[in-house]
Formats: sequence, C-alpha cells, structure tokens
Amino acid sequence: MECDAGLGNGGLGRLAACFLDSMATIGLAAYGYGIRYENGAFHQMIKDGWQVEEPDEWLLYGNPWEKERPEFTRIVQFYGTVMRNHLDQCKWVDTETICALPYEVPIPGYRNQTCNTLRLWSAKGRKYFDTKIIHNNDYINAILGRNEAENISRVLYPIESAFEGKELQLKQEYFLVSATLQVS
Repeated sequence: MECDAGLGNGGLGRLAACFLDSMATIGLAAYGYGIRYENGAFHQMIKDGWQVEEPDEWLLYGNPWEKERPEFTRIVQFYGTVMRNHLDQCKWVDTETICALPYEVPIPGYRNQTCNTLRLWSAKGRKYFDTKIIHNNDYINAILGRNEAENISRVLYPIESAFEGKELQLKQEYFLVSATLQVS
C-alpha cells in the first residue's frame, strides 16, 4: 500500500499543491519547494478509550514517486559569528553546517506533456564528525550533533509552546529558504 505524503494538510500547503498541479495541467513549467519531513502529520488512534496522536511514518517503506538528487545537495549554515579582517572583509565562521539533500517528485499535468517538479529538502548531518569531539573521546556528543541537525526535517509540527519548538520551527523555515535560494 502506498502512503500519503506526510507533508501536512494546512491551507497554504494545499494551495501550493493545487498551484503546482494547475500549472502543469495548463502547460506552465514550474518548480515547487518544501521540506521532506520524515514524520509527517500525526494520525489519530483510540487506545484504552482515549484519543492519542502518533507520528505518521510515511517514509517507512520509501516513496516510489521520489528520486534522491545528491548532486544538488546544498550546505546550510546556522549560528556562528561574523569576523572582519584588516581589509574590512567579513567572513562567517564557527557555524553549524547542515547538508540539504534534495528529493524530486514529479507533478504531471492532466492529458499533456508537462511535468513539473516538487523538490523536497531533507536535512542531513555531516558525513564526518567534529575531530575535536572525537579526540576528546566524546562520541555521544558527536552523534547527538548529527541527530540534532537531522531533526530539522524529522517532525512536521514542532511543539511551539517551548523555546526548543520555536527554535526548531525557525530553523526549518531558514533551512528551506537557504537551500532553495542557493539553487537559483
């Protein structure tokens, strides 16, 4: 059985999907961009007489409609500081670096030859670990840093009542915009 894409069902997402589909149907070429959430919208269940929400693991068995495009991977940087040198040039240093790995989903038009593309970004930690952490035998923090990076595309709706949820939402928005603008 093929799972529905766990990309949310909010008004703006639905409107964007309709635009992509409509543009393909009338023959207008277009790209759409989003985040490839590992755990999409929640699904509701009844357990012991109570309604509970559990993550929708829509990618558990893969998605036959998407194609991973590692050649278009982009680097997104967070935090850090700006340093100015003696030539009054600025450089962004000490950043947290995350890879934005794209997956492309075809959006075919109805009864025509137009097929638009929805590009979904997945956050990936660096392939290597911070050598300063490894040399201090702090493997746990090395792994935690990588997991924290990948949290950006892990959950669709972070808890906004806590600071961490607000921070994650801001990081998701910045991640999407930064990766997408680097394509142009």
